[in-house]
Amino acid sequence: MKLRENISKISHNLIDYLLFVSALLAIYGAGIYYLYALNWFSIVLIIILVIISFFVFHKYLFKDQNESKIILKEGRKKSDYLPYLVYFILYGLSFYILYKSSSNRSLISPWQVIKPSFFIYYILSSVTLIYILFKNKLSNTAKLIALSAHYFLSFGISLIVYKIGYGYDPFIHQATMELIDKKGLVTPKPLYYLGEYGLVVTLHKISGISIYILNKFLVPVLASIFLPLAAYRLRNKNGSKSSRWLAPIFILIIGFSPFIASTPQNLSYLFLILTILFGLSKKNILWPLILSIATLAIHPLTGIPAFFWVLILALYKNYQSIKSSSYKIGKTILFILSSLTLPLALFISGGSDFKKITWNLNLITEPLVNLFNNLSSAGQEDWLLNFVYFFSYNYNLYLVAIITISLIFFYRQKENRNFRSLIFINISLVVAYLISSQIIFTDLIDYEQSNFAARLLVLITIFFLPFIILELQKFIDLILLKDKLTKTIYLIFGLALITASLYVSYPRYDKYLNSRGYSTSANDIKAVKLIDSEAKNPYIVLANQQVSVAALKELGFDNYHETKSGPIFFYPIPTGGLLYQYYLDSVEKKPSRETMVKAMNLTGIKESYLIINKYWYQSGQLINEAKLNANSWKDVNGEVYIFQYLAD
Repeated sequence: MKLRENISKISHNLIDYLLFVSALLAIYGAGIYYLYALNWFSIVLIIILVIISFFVFHKYLFKDQNESKIILKEGRKKSDYLPYLVYFILYGLSFYILYKSSSNRSLISPWQVIKPSFFIYYILSSVTLIYILFKNKLSNTAKLIALSAHYFLSFGISLIVYKIGYGYDPFIHQATMELIDKKGLVTPKPLYYLGEYGLVVTLHKISGISIYILNKFLVPVLASIFLPLAAYRLRNKNGSKSSRWLAPIFILIIGFSPFIASTPQNLSYLFLILTILFGLSKKNILWPLILSIATLAIHPLTGIPAFFWVLILALYKNYQSIKSSSYKIGKTILFILSSLTLPLALFISGGSDFKKITWNLNLITEPLVNLFNNLSSAGQEDWLLNFVYFFSYNYNLYLVAIITISLIFFYRQKENRNFRSLIFINISLVVAYLISSQIIFTDLIDYEQSNFAARLLVLITIFFLPFIILELQKFIDLILLKDKLTKTIYLIFGLALITASLYVSYPRYDKYLNSRGYSTSANDIKAVKLIDSEAKNPYIVLANQQVSVAALKELGFDNYHETKSGPIFFYPIPTGGLLYQYYLDSVEKKPSRETMVKAMNLTGIKESYLIINKYWYQSGQLINEAKLNANSWKDVNGEVYIFQYLAD
């Protein structure tokens, strides 16, 4: 009996144990890497520190929580598990379709290759899951497993469909971590991304799982495991258990694109959400403090607000034991620090040059206007696309309306005052946004200039997420009081929104939108290998960013040429670099020997290549022009054209 109780206690907190260890690996991995390196000595030290921390903090962090109990309840009938079986059959069919749709071609969107029947199985599995969550016949564990599985089905489409990999940034971080694994470090050491690097490299060394696999699955898997339970634990005072279980699935309506790819920024968003939800649902301030430090280690842009919010939350939680004057002084100091620290950090990272600060109202208003620049009614396509894009075009308007309504109900019903700390931090983030929008980053390409300030708008939305979850619970409780017909209508509409959100969370290529960004293909990799095998001298290549990351994936970071401006990677990485500008000159104007000579003179080498993908705009004309002035040319399966240029 005692053994069973011990097993129950361990399984009871299994997800929390996993989160705690993940957070500590990020924190200790980042700290030790920055101070030293990530070799086997460091890995052993990290493991020792995690074990010590586990025993030190265990009694403070892991208390009995009925809502996360893992052991299945007794007395269940076999028929109670029939919906569970049906769900996982539909779930398996959904994944089978995704597996059969996997491709190594250049794709704009996964929906180009996924059969429409996938959406049928996704909707049916969603209906079955809602039935399981609503009926309360199964244990919390069974429900949580099914809910997490559904999250992974939603987040994991790109993992399966894109055989080589999805996006651009994940390849950059994968190559960096592989170099760290090989050499122990890369120089110069940044103050950002180290949490993810420490987490992934440590897991790689102790498990033997490749960095490629870990990096690819990290965010979708962790988000699928941690988010459902964290969202369930957030409860309003009078909410039912059914609404607490149903809210996590319907919250998918607001979108989840940050969780479909593994990057430090996306991982930091996940840890920020967990910091907030744990801070509001747990009495112990230690949980959100640890999670905020992990967020800070992963990405300071997200971690700085997370850390200051935890300090603000601690102040709100203990206001009764603090003198009124001290409480007001503390709030004022925290407001000033949380408003100014982020802009100061961005200013320092941008080079600490006051000439890079400008006062331009457009820099403030443009990202705000862009939030609503797609407001529109549907067009004249088929009714399904009309519905999806009516949802997509007006998404930001819906989100602002939902947040506003949630805040109104919050103040009317006088919910837990700790929630006011979220409004406090968001006011400071608005101030930080106004200041940060005026900082110019000269190392970035023009269209990326507003990215950092715009991310603050994402953080503001995340800090409002708990209000949305609570209001969703209340709304579900109201629906559950209605008659069957009304509940059915709401269910159909909710399923339609969840499915529309799934569709628009991924890149699209349809009659309404062309996302334009192609994925790295097998032909890109063949082109990279072909050039490297045939080049007789040090060389450079002008290519688009997806071919460049293929080179990074296959050949690694150890390929730099020295220039007067410093070392330059032999493919156009980053996109704001000089080589990328030469590439744009070649494909947006015309491919010419003069441009290639300028690129070779920049790096002091005598052999260069221009790569033109067939999918590029006006590629036929560009290819014909390049054939006239190149020394030689080849193609890879008629999809990727390689032009060689030699210095005279």
